[in-house]
Amino acid sequence: MDKRLTANVVKTRAAVLDHEYALIESLPKPAGRRPRLVDVGCGSLGLLGRSNGRLLNLEPDSLGIDIDLQSLAANRNVGHRLCASCYSLPLQDNSVDIIACRWVFEHLENPEKAMQEFSRVLRPGGFLYVKTPNLLNYAMMISWLTPTVFHNVFRSKSGMRENIPTFYRANTGHTLSRLAAKTGFAVRRLERWPYSFMYYAFNRELFLVMRALSRLVRQITDRMEQMLFCVLQKV
Repeated sequence: MDKRLTANVVKTRAAVLDHEYALIESLPKPAGRRPRLVDVGCGSLGLLGRSNGRLLNLEPDSLGIDIDLQSLAANRNVGHRLCASCYSLPLQDNSVDIIACRWVFEHLENPEKAMQEFSRVLRPGGFLYVKTPNLLNYAMMISWLTPTVFHNVFRSKSGMRENIPTFYRANTGHTLSRLAAKTGFAVRRLERWPYSFMYYAFNRELFLVMRALSRLVRQITDRMEQMLFCVLQKV
């Protein structure tokens, strides 16, 4: 990867993370206490501790949850860690203010069950933040139609670790909105962002072509952008 391409990749990732932090920072805070954030599917990095002290007040009481014990153990950006499934969170009812769930929904066989569990542990008025691929994106449609082993060959060329199976059962704005209504949430924010060209960062020519295609599609519609940012509130 040449220096200019590397700079573009770094800049794009930083812009996405900055926007995610801004979304969390914009959420109403409970009076008289620190909000409690749970990062479900946090892996080795998660959301917190990655933007020069922003959201620092959330870190001491934060909880990282993942089924991958090795990745979870490497995460030093959360205050506490638990190895558990999103379908059965070891948390009391109405005990959490914010749940962040990033790059997880595409892997869920039963997203409705997970959202019911999120609703259970969130306090009334609490927020669920979801970041997940948009199935209406052309790159994601191809991904959906190809087996996991193909993805892993492709990801290895990009220097990424192997993927786990994907189901894409809650990966359009319409489906997320429908599931939100069934599980006690209201949609407060739903955005689509360009990102699919980032999967081609291992090859300069492919990266530039896919970025140009992404910009062209965005001029027509944003419904095919690769990334969904969704903020839901428990009602």
